[in-house]
Amino acid sequence: MPRKALSVSRFSSASREGLLEEVLKRAGELPHKIPVITGPTAAGKSWLALELARQTGGQIVSCDAMQVYRGFDIGTAKASAAEQAEIPHHLIDILDPCEVITVASYTAMARPLLGELLEKGKKPILCGGSVQYISSLLDGLRFPQVEPDADLRALIGDQVDDRGLEASWELVRSLDPEAAATLAKADRRRIIRFFELYEQTGKTLTELNRESKKEGPDLPYLPFWVDLTSREALYDRINQRLDRMLDQGLVQETAKLMEAFPDYSACPAFRGIGYRELTLFLKGQTSLEEAREQAARASRRYAKRQQTWLRARRDLHILLLD
Repeated sequence: MPRKALSVSRFSSASREGLLEEVLKRAGELPHKIPVITGPTAAGKSWLALELARQTGGQIVSCDAMQVYRGFDIGTAKASAAEQAEIPHHLIDILDPCEVITVASYTAMARPLLGELLEKGKKPILCGGSVQYISSLLDGLRFPQVEPDADLRALIGDQVDDRGLEASWELVRSLDPEAAATLAKADRRRIIRFFELYEQTGKTLTELNRESKKEGPDLPYLPFWVDLTSREALYDRINQRLDRMLDQGLVQETAKLMEAFPDYSACPAFRGIGYRELTLFLKGQTSLEEAREQAARASRRYAKRQQTWLRARRDLHILLLD
């Protein structure tokens, strides 16, 4: 559960409909602001955003690093075809699984899109749990113009592999504890990216982020953090959602994607929670039950990192399902 903070508003309800009423009330009081629905995985963000869009005539702009990938539907809890036909969704199904998306590239797509929707008289509603994407928009981040250096990235990748992921993460933590709190110890790509920027700029990720916030956001936002009052309740939801995904055919979806993309091990989308564990199962390296438990554990850890990141902010209206 989010810790109490005097500068953060908190609203609790025993029902999700009660949370929706609070969002509608605040959005009605500040109609010029763009609602933002974020929070940990499985907290109920998508339902809230959909209902808000239905009642306000809004369109949903996804803030999810996995929903950008075509074909990755069940494991990302992507809106159904019927929901997408009813409510326009943006920034989903825009990349193939071997393409890379970063906070900078997401922000470069999202900012002009939001502006275009507003110019057309459409109400954008941001929704998603990729909290770094959310923060980049809320803070108006401007990213350093650092040209990619393939040779440097390869060298750093070798260094990370020689040192080991956990030891590399510990080194990140010694240099930048704030950035380390948002990094999974197994996230090789983002750990390499941290050291790549550090080598190129001489600054940590947190230092770069602070510098990039100087101009501030170019659009007004109304951000909501959706969560549950107890960690156990959230973890129960995570487990239940994973079981539903398996019942809906997540194993079959993963197998189909692996067949379509033989080089899947090098593709970022296959490193997403659920898909990563099921590829090991489909390769015969683990049982389905072990894969399920590993995915559930990874989801719980991810939720905790999301909460850690959001807890540091003081501009969020906290909505708690009690």
